[in-house]
Amino acid sequence: MIVHDSLITLVINFVLNIKIKGMNRVCLYVAMFTVSISLIAFNMSFASGISGDRVVAAEEVITIKVVVGEMRFDKAKFSVKAGTTVKVVVENPDFMQHNFLIAKPGTLEKVGSAADVLAGMANGAELQYVPKIPEVLYSTPLLNQGDKFELTVKVPAIPGDYPFVCTFPGHWRIMHGIMTVTK
Repeated sequence: MIVHDSLITLVINFVLNIKIKGMNRVCLYVAMFTVSISLIAFNMSFASGISGDRVVAAEEVITIKVVVGEMRFDKAKFSVKAGTTVKVVVENPDFMQHNFLIAKPGTLEKVGSAADVLAGMANGAELQYVPKIPEVLYSTPLLNQGDKFELTVKVPAIPGDYPFVCTFPGHWRIMHGIMTVTK
């Protein structure tokens, strides 16, 4: 990504110039923090809907909301056509954190068990409680109250029932549903 590499070079030059001009340490840290936040925001813009340097157009938009205080999604099922590109908009109005994963058919228990292992790890939250296993096809980061995340999904070509689930500790056993892929 040429744009990303250019930004990193720009940040390095910016920080070096500040140091050369004799800016005090507090101002240097504030400047570095500000630039870091800008880079994070820039990188997050690539997390959804962008492949390489082009925007991926979704053929359908599906909105899924967390039901406040009930540890469930407002949709237990939705259907999509095999091979299409779909934007899944996940909204969290709940006071608890939640995420959203789509997994391979028949793997809910395996993904959930892997999430349980993450819950006991010191870096589980840092990993967003998303198991790094091939059964997980797509995932969002943890969403705080009021957060919304747009997940662009290339629907698998093979029809079937693909589970979607929240893997925040203790949630997966009741907070799941099915994405049915049709021909």
